[in-house]
Amino acid sequence: MSIPKKARILRTNARALWSYKRKRARLDYFPTYLWIEPTNRCNLHCPMCPNGAGLVQTERGFMDPALFRRIIDDVHPYVSAATLAVGGESLLHPAFFEMAAYARRRGVRTILNTNATLLDEDKAAALLESGLDYVSFAFDGFTKAGYERARRGADFEATLENILRFLRMRKERGSHRPFTVLSMLDLGWDEGTEEERRAFFRRFEGLLDDVRLREVNSWGLTFKGTEEFPHRVFGRTFPCGRLWNTLAVAWNGDVVPCVFHMNHEVILGNAAADPLPAIWNSPAAVSLRQAMLDGRALEISPLCDNCTIAGSPAILGVPAGLRATVASALGDVFGFGLEKKAVALADLWSGGRFAARRVRLHAKGERHAS
Repeated sequence: MSIPKKARILRTNARALWSYKRKRARLDYFPTYLWIEPTNRCNLHCPMCPNGAGLVQTERGFMDPALFRRIIDDVHPYVSAATLAVGGESLLHPAFFEMAAYARRRGVRTILNTNATLLDEDKAAALLESGLDYVSFAFDGFTKAGYERARRGADFEATLENILRFLRMRKERGSHRPFTVLSMLDLGWDEGTEEERRAFFRRFEGLLDDVRLREVNSWGLTFKGTEEFPHRVFGRTFPCGRLWNTLAVAWNGDVVPCVFHMNHEVILGNAAADPLPAIWNSPAAVSLRQAMLDGRALEISPLCDNCTIAGSPAILGVPAGLRATVASALGDVFGFGLEKKAVALADLWSGGRFAARRVRLHAKGERHAS
């Protein structure tokens, strides 16, 4: 990414925060962060995910690679990074690696969240060749029993080997790309003994960049009343900062406010019909922002009730929905290593109530959250 673009991204994030604070519903800039959904199909049935729990009723499909390229062509001057995943397992898309490589060539940093069950040796090599910048492996369990209860349909040993093989291949190439994170949900189920945990983390020493222990969220209203897993309950909904600097594009081109709208409950426009810069200030987008500012958001989007993003307090004046884009912009300049420190500082600032905590790996297998 060029230095002028990095500077422009930083300025846009400052404008986004200013516009949020000034309560502006119509915005004179384009967001710097996107979620793009290659597919909403998934091969697992995870109970803490709307898709896995059978609660997604929209049509299933794969994004047309031509639509993906058009989206990237429209937004690459403005966008810092794109997470190539929303409601499905992106490695199911037959053209995923070509799509990731195309975005990277156009100067958009690429991020993947994957369950890694499909990451065989050939896909691992293709992923490394694609130039992907960041990959988060969703692996929710230290033991076979705990993991397979969460990731229903997956095999503990096979998936763990997929991740370790990928990390070994990256190390053998002497590459620091992609930045690698093991993301684990704190489900409160079978966490294993302390020795089992230590043995689990010892496998990753010298291979992995970071480990995050994440709080489970209720996907807004979706799991608000569930007792199957713990999640936080929020007393009020703040104006959601995501509406001021992000967009999410579903596989069929539907543009939704954020990744929680897996059923396309609110549609701001369609990228197959109109360019994203036009959709950014569409009547639906402006109306939702204004409703957020007026405290009427749930009239338009009941799903936002109990949202972990909209309900979390600001840290140093930056609302939760904008922190990720600010971190991404700073990552353009200082690299992903800065993110590790930012997560630790955010958890410290919030008194241990930040949604993600780092887990440090040590040579003797010791671990502690920071």
